[in-house]
Amino acid sequence: MVRLPSIQIIGAQKAGTSAVAKWLFDSGYCRPLVFDDEPLYYSKEAHFFDIDWNYNLGLDYYASRFRDDELPALDATPDTLTFAQRVRDTYELAGDNQVNKLAVIVILRDPVFRELSLYNHMAYACRNLHQSELSDWHRQVARSDGTIMTFNEFVHEVTMPALATNEAQDLGKGRSSRHGLYANHLKEWFRLFNRNQILVLSYDELCTAPKRVQDRIQRFLGRAISGSLQEKINSNDSHEKVLTPSTEARECIESIMKPHNERLYHLLEENPGPSMEQRPFPRFHL
Repeated sequence: MVRLPSIQIIGAQKAGTSAVAKWLFDSGYCRPLVFDDEPLYYSKEAHFFDIDWNYNLGLDYYASRFRDDELPALDATPDTLTFAQRVRDTYELAGDNQVNKLAVIVILRDPVFRELSLYNHMAYACRNLHQSELSDWHRQVARSDGTIMTFNEFVHEVTMPALATNEAQDLGKGRSSRHGLYANHLKEWFRLFNRNQILVLSYDELCTAPKRVQDRIQRFLGRAISGSLQEKINSNDSHEKVLTPSTEARECIESIMKPHNERLYHLLEENPGPSMEQRPFPRFHL
């Protein structure tokens, strides 16, 4: 038997996972170890399930990141949202019924503003990081001449083509946009895990009532957790940051997301979760 994290924060990207993870890590949960030549953000998110070459290194490799047997461990990789089957298979292989003891937390954000936040994150990196620090993921916002697309351009060239495919685990261009197809992903998690193992949270509530979200998480995990949950810790603000999507961009994303959101509300209504979960789940204000 190998020991794996008892909590997985699976996403969504740009929906407050860093804030929740920081609170839990600061209270004593074990962080993933960062191995040689890895970026420092691996101390929050191990990227085992979503990166093939990590996943192919196997169970013992993943478990070796969490060495303190005295502390409960946490992995907060937001890309895990689209890899429910890999999580199930790995935890089953680990033994000791860990697959049925795992606590899963997912935070959902209005897909339009989540997409805008993704764009701002990538654009900020392209403007401020050295070229050697940029990945193809960051460069999705760059034109062929290296300048930064507008958000409208990004929506037309990256978001819309990505949302038009059903390949949820496609790791190519626009993969992060597909995280917003929440119903598709959660349906798989609900199929593979007991619904009471999965706490679905609202990003809007995290921003407006963090203490309420903190209480939900403590009740879900069955323990008091020290410290305070801060609703915002990522502050890559600059004068270039786009604060509001244009009507054109919003309507484009909404044209695809509206029926997906309706499926999400229906899925959550038909599959009620643990008692502390917000019910009914608040509708996104598109």
